[in-house]
Amino acid sequence: MFSDNEQNAIEEKLIQLRNVKQEILSPYDAAFFITQRRVEWIEEHLDNLLEKYDGMKPEEQAYRIIFFDHMRINPDHSKMVRVSPTKIKIKSYNFCPYLEACKQLKLDTRFVCKEIGEPSIHEILKRINPNLRFSRNYKKIRPYNKEFCEEYIEFLKK
Repeated sequence: MFSDNEQNAIEEKLIQLRNVKQEILSPYDAAFFITQRRVEWIEEHLDNLLEKYDGMKPEEQAYRIIFFDHMRINPDHSKMVRVSPTKIKIKSYNFCPYLEACKQLKLDTRFVCKEIGEPSIHEILKRINPNLRFSRNYKKIRPYNKEFCEEYIEFLKK
C-alpha cells in the first residue's frame, strides 16, 4: 500500500506520537524537536531556495519551499489558489505520514497538526519572511474532510 519511503516516514511519526500518547514526551517537546529539525533544514537551504524562486511573491515562495522542497510533496497532490493579492489557499491531497500515524494510534489530527506540527511551519515562515503567516482550516482537515487539508499562507504588509 505504501512505498518504503512512505512506510519509513509513518514509522518515524508513530514513534513520536506514541511517545506523546504515552506521556513520555509532551506535545510541546515533540513540537520543539520537529521545529529544531525543520529550522536547521531551512537555515541550511534558504539562500539557494530564495534564489530558485526569485521573482515570486513571498507567500508563493514559502508554499513552494515548504511543500515541494522540504516536504517533497508531488505538485500534482497540492493545489494553490490565490484568494487575495497577498493570501493563498492550499488544498493538500498528498500522502501524509502524520495522518497515517494518527489513524493507527487513534489520535485526532486536529490536535496533532495544531499542537505538534504547526509550530514548525510558523518558524520556517519567519525565516523565509517575517511577514508571512500560516493558518489551517481545522474544519477541512483529513480524515474529517475526506479529500484534502486546507491551509493558508498570507503575506502581511507592514
